[in-house]
Formats: sequence, C-alpha cells, structure tokens
Amino acid sequence: MTSIVAVGPVTVGINLTSSRAELRALGLTPGSFSILSVARIEAIRLTLEKTRGTLPEPRNGGSVGNTANLIARAGVSCGFMGVGGNDAFGRAFVANCASASLAFLSQLEEGAVTGYDFYLYDEAGERTIILTHGANALLSPDRIDSDAIQGAELVLLDGSVLSFGPESEAAMAHCAQVAEAANVPFVLTLASTRIVNNYRPFYDTFAPKAQLVAGNLEQTAVLLNLNPQATLDEVRAELAKTPIDALVTLDAAGAFARIGGEEFLMPTQEIEALDSTGAGDNFLGAFLVARRQGLSVRKALAVGNIVSGEVIQVDTARLPLSVAVPRLMQKAIQIAETLDD
Repeated sequence: MTSIVAVGPVTVGINLTSSRAELRALGLTPGSFSILSVARIEAIRLTLEKTRGTLPEPRNGGSVGNTANLIARAGVSCGFMGVGGNDAFGRAFVANCASASLAFLSQLEEGAVTGYDFYLYDEAGERTIILTHGANALLSPDRIDSDAIQGAELVLLDGSVLSFGPESEAAMAHCAQVAEAANVPFVLTLASTRIVNNYRPFYDTFAPKAQLVAGNLEQTAVLLNLNPQATLDEVRAELAKTPIDALVTLDAAGAFARIGGEEFLMPTQEIEALDSTGAGDNFLGAFLVARRQGLSVRKALAVGNIVSGEVIQVDTARLPLSVAVPRLMQKAIQIAETLDD
C-alpha cells in the first residue's frame, strides 16, 4: 500500500510557440482558454503534426498530479489514481509517473483518448490554451480503488476532477466517504473559482470534513461566499466562523494557514518568476512533506515558500528531473528550522 494516494486528472501537456496567424488558421482565438471535444482537439493535433512534424514530448499535468509528483520525488510512498486511455499519451503519463517513483494505481482504458492540452505561445508571449478531458470524463465510483484509499495514510483529492464527466462528482464524494469511513484524513483542493461555484454543495459537505482545504486567496474567498477580490483580512474573518482548516497561497506575498483554530502567516522573499504555473501545487506538496517530518505549521509554510520559489524559476509546473528533490527539501527544512514558531 502507498502512504499517500492522490486522485486527479490523467492529462499531459505540450508547449508550442505559435503565431497569431497560425492560431486563427486553426480556428482559435489568441489568448483564449477552451475546453474542446476529443474530435476537435485531435483534428488540431493532426494539423500541427502535419505542418511541424514530430511534436515535443508531452509532460504530465494536473494540479494534484504536480503535488503528488513532488511528494514521491521527496521519497514518500505515493500513488496516483485517475482515468487515462491506453494510447501514446496515456503510456507517456504512466512512464512519467514511474520516472518520479510515483505509482500509477489505475488501469489505462482501451480505446479511450487520454486527456491532453496545448499551451500555444504567440509572438507577444501571450498564451492560448486548448484542452480536452478525454478519458477523464469516464471517472466514476466504480473506477476508484477503495482498498488503496482505505490503506493510505492520507488522500489528496483534486477539485478539478468534479467537472470532468457525469459521474465525476459521485466519484469524488465516494473517495471522501471511503476515506472518512476508514479514518483516513483527506486534503481537498479548490481548483478554480468556477468549479467552487458550480459544485458548492460538494464543497459545503466535504470542506469542513477535510484535514485541509488548499487553494489560492481568490478560490478561498469564493468558497466562503465572498467576492473573489476579497482581501486576506476579509477571508481570515470569514474563515474563523467555520470549522474549515485551510491553506491559502498568496503568490508573492507568501502563504496563510488556519489550522486547529490557530492562524499562521508566512511571508516569502520576492523572486522574479519565469513561470508561476504549478507554484501552489508544489507548495502544497512541500508543506505536506514537511508536516510529515514533524515540522510546525509555520515552519512547513516556510518550506513550501522555498520549494515553490524554485519551481517558478523554471518554465514548467514541475521541477526538472535533474533537480534532486530530497536534497532541496533537506535544505529547505534546515532553513525553516532556524525560524521561530
């Protein structure tokens, strides 16, 4: 059994430079974000392959997938559960998990297309994103390995999964209920403000039961029925009225946590970001590893700040495999240990 089980999207991503003319020729609006059907994105992919030849190797994506990747590379036994197709992208996803010592706990589906996305950067550096949920839309309670959840020490649930398909919410509820029945704590991520709004009954039910709810300030504000632009002080005041334990990332301002009725605010050193994608995901992973090693909440927040500061200096949501994560974590923990609680 794996110590930590993550449930999230099986998805890979491809980054490409493009031009506004090419984007329009593909029927895309520069700077837009679109969720496409499998048929539509496959047509775009085939067109890109025809004009460019072999595309770059796909990289694994997904919010909790990024978190699980860091945890596994830090040396903690971790497994990932989700639905992918038994195609080139699905097999690449599993291979990328293996390279990070992250166990893939599900079976790839024959005849299904793995979810994937393109990040297309134009001449001005503006990003156009297209994605398809693909096989992720097949997620249901029947595809959840309940034994793996029951045998875990901690379960990570990716809120983005809620929007994938007709049984996605039921699958997530099933995960939380199985964990709760087995006295296994679970962490619930907030994904996006749109998902928090659209699946409010789910969050109203399970956020108070989670060991930790993790998201950024805007997402947390929406969870609390506040304006997305609410200040940290407003979020703190509203959070104090609830039983929710929360971890809130604040971008360059650091992080805030309210756990067990206590509040913790940890500023961070301002670092020029090359790409902030995945910073919060890796922050959560580093925080959980630090807490697992016995650090206080405040010191674990400092560890999260240090690790996410490394992530934003690379143009990917995950640290390159050349980075020795155990060594990075050890260094971050040593720095954090010098701080006062």
